[in-house]
Amino acid sequence: MRILKITTLIFLFSGLISSCQKEYFKKPVLDPNTPISFSNDLQPIMTAKCASSGCHDKSYPPNLLKDKAYLALIDGGYIDTLVPSQSLLMTRINKDMPKGKLPSGDISKFEIWMKQGAKEN
Repeated sequence: MRILKITTLIFLFSGLISSCQKEYFKKPVLDPNTPISFSNDLQPIMTAKCASSGCHDKSYPPNLLKDKAYLALIDGGYIDTLVPSQSLLMTRINKDMPKGKLPSGDISKFEIWMKQGAKEN
């Protein structure tokens, strides 16, 4: 009888935990109508994850340092506002990088920004 109670408690507890995890691990959904700012939304991501020594500073194109990133992406042919998902930028950021893959929410920001015209704002 005691084993039955313990087994029941274990099943109830594991069901409770698994239902909580589903909510906790939901991917954030970005509204494609929310304006994405290059300087406020994207540049901090690139500064933290990409523009480090030996990567996309001056060592490896495109130069993603703060004052160079926008023109490096635009002039370098990395941006496609007509089909953002097939742009060179999206192709590259969807791969694993030396510092690891970007979170899906950050990747979505880049794609939404291109769909919004890739403005320097």
